[in-house]
Amino acid sequence: MREGRDLVLALASVLLAAAAAAQDSQYFPEPTAKPQFSLHWDFLARYDRVDHRPYYETTNRGRFELRPEVDFEPSDSLRIGARAVFDYASDPDGYTEFDNFRSRGTSLERYYVLWRPGRFAIRAGRFGMPLAASEMLWDRDVQTPGGAAAWESADGAWTLAAAGFYAPQRFGDRSRIGVGQVVWRHGDAGRLQIEAAASYWGFDLRDLAAFVRENTPEADNGRVGYASGFHLADLLVRLRFPVASVPILLSLDGIRNFRALAHRRSAFEATLAAGRVGAPGQARVFYTFQYVQRDAVVGAYNTDDWWFHSWYEGHRVGVAITFLPQTYAQASGSLQRRLDRQKWINRYLLEVVKMF
Repeated sequence: MREGRDLVLALASVLLAAAAAAQDSQYFPEPTAKPQFSLHWDFLARYDRVDHRPYYETTNRGRFELRPEVDFEPSDSLRIGARAVFDYASDPDGYTEFDNFRSRGTSLERYYVLWRPGRFAIRAGRFGMPLAASEMLWDRDVQTPGGAAAWESADGAWTLAAAGFYAPQRFGDRSRIGVGQVVWRHGDAGRLQIEAAASYWGFDLRDLAAFVRENTPEADNGRVGYASGFHLADLLVRLRFPVASVPILLSLDGIRNFRALAHRRSAFEATLAAGRVGAPGQARVFYTFQYVQRDAVVGAYNTDDWWFHSWYEGHRVGVAITFLPQTYAQASGSLQRRLDRQKWINRYLLEVVKMF
């Protein structure tokens, strides 16, 4: 009898302990992820040769760029980051009228906060371009000071975004840029994935005399500015699919500037790339065609991998081979002709790139 009573008491103790443990697990929340610091860096070493420039001799130069970034993530939804840039080029002054980087210098080029509450992504500070855009429209090396917000649907098919940027170029321009964008995605890159982005860009350009480049200039009280306004509609479509296990990217981008004259307002880019880089042995080849009328895009902000920034047609081909983890060598060449001339410019780039 006593043994049975002891057994009942023991069982009751176990049940009470289990109930208490269950209550504790419900009352005390699971520990969250610990705050984390991380260090990332990338590096570029480039040899650049430009042949047959009208009115200039053939030029050669080297460029080296190191960009370390420190990120702090106090939670899964919040990141605070900063990135410095160290530039050195063999020519001390650089091609000031054509480049988006300082030939020699050190600066803090990124400092930002990224907050992801639910399906939103909110950025503030100075950060990389957060919107879908080809480099015909925006050079990824040009940072975007300001703010941006995006909302993504639960299934990931739709993204709505808006952004405002202030003074993106170096030398202290005071330009203001506003962008609205909608992105639609469908499918799987392992079979066929479609991404289509429609955007509207409004530019209020100020103090950019050094970057008018091939856009139509206008003198106002002795100061050089832009003869055209820039209100751009951009339609970007990207297709990803495999061919015999090789990933293929086909990108088509069309731009129209509704503030430019009829024969100066349109731009088109087509890119076909095969392969990938990142892991040793991986390779990628690409071909790009661009046709850009004089005031279709703002030459102050788009890619400087091409010699001209607008008012040209051109072809660019390249091949990259990964020889170390996240490190590849790339050779590329471009042919460009300004639309008002018959002479072609040849540019060759040899690069070693360490990715983030």
